[in-house]
Amino acid sequence: MLVGIPLTVFLLQKQQEVRSRAEKSTNISFTPDSSQTAPIQKAVGDSIPLDIMVNPGKNLVSFVKLEIQYDPEKLATTAAGFQANTVAFPSVLEGPVYTPGKIAVTLSVGPDPTKSIQTTTKAATITLKALAGTPQGTPTLVTYGATTQVLSLGSNDQASENVLSSATPATIVIGGGAVSETPAPTTADEPTSTPEASATPTTEPTVTTAPTDAPTTAPGEPTATPPEPTEGGGSPTSNESPTCSSLVVDRETSGNAPFSLTFTANGTDTDGTISKVSFNFGDGQVSDVTDAGGIGTNSVNAQVSHTYNNPGTFQAFATLTDSSSSVSQQGNCQQTITVTASGSATTAPVQNNPTIAPTGTTEVLIGVGIAAMTLILGGAFLFFFL
Repeated sequence: MLVGIPLTVFLLQKQQEVRSRAEKSTNISFTPDSSQTAPIQKAVGDSIPLDIMVNPGKNLVSFVKLEIQYDPEKLATTAAGFQANTVAFPSVLEGPVYTPGKIAVTLSVGPDPTKSIQTTTKAATITLKALAGTPQGTPTLVTYGATTQVLSLGSNDQASENVLSSATPATIVIGGGAVSETPAPTTADEPTSTPEASATPTTEPTVTTAPTDAPTTAPGEPTATPPEPTEGGGSPTSNESPTCSSLVVDRETSGNAPFSLTFTANGTDTDGTISKVSFNFGDGQVSDVTDAGGIGTNSVNAQVSHTYNNPGTFQAFATLTDSSSSVSQQGNCQQTITVTASGSATTAPVQNNPTIAPTGTTEVLIGVGIAAMTLILGGAFLFFFL
């Protein structure tokens, strides 16, 4: 008993110590590199491709869970949206799931531990589109959310322990184009100086020829100025954004891939006409309708069809743009679409089970326990019978 109990406690402490030595050295970032002092420069309407890079450090990366966040008023997914590097991560365990301002996806190297990531590798590419300009000196960020996770197969790393050390965001400046205010004072100053110069030669001959003409020219000059206040006072300076009242679909919002739907957007504009209806399907695809369903009037009823080829949960929404380039809020114009894989069993996450590193101390503990029980029974025998 004196030998067995302390030895068991010592081995348990050693096992606990070994399990707590997982080294967090993995960094994820975006390429091209950017920072507050050297941001990525883009204009409204530009496409922004960003590579997601995984630097494992001293870890052997086998599993990456990504939560990518961005400002949906400044950026939106476009083209392919999220595209995994299937050479490095052949198994997509979950997603990609698109919601406004967020992309969630889970990648794995598969059941073969020799395929673990050991050098800096591109995990995927996301493609965003610049929707609106950023205020001067205030860039917009593309970041990794709190649920982002990296698992490793290293000998000192636990199978379920997050080894993510740091995540570097992308810093983007989008040109707003608000430069048109500067020329306005310049053109206003030039007409003011021109009448002054022309008034001088006109008055000189008028005084010599006939005194009656002099008063005629004097009132004539102020007469040219009243149109300016009238013109300025008559032009409306405010514009109300259009209203998107509903987004409806022609069937249930859930089904098996490939899943086809027809979306219908309804809305009005009180002080202008609607020039465009934009449908964002939530899977990285966007469709603009500019020539049907009431486009060019103050009431719109526009339709478009779309097919979801991949499983996931997608947040679809529609926005209206009026003749003054004002854009409606999403409001009631959104639908949540759920697409499941047709006939495929969702057993992919089980692939992580083979990555659990076996521990060699279980057999030792069992042996020590048996030896301790033998010593206890032997001690009890000696105590009662001797």
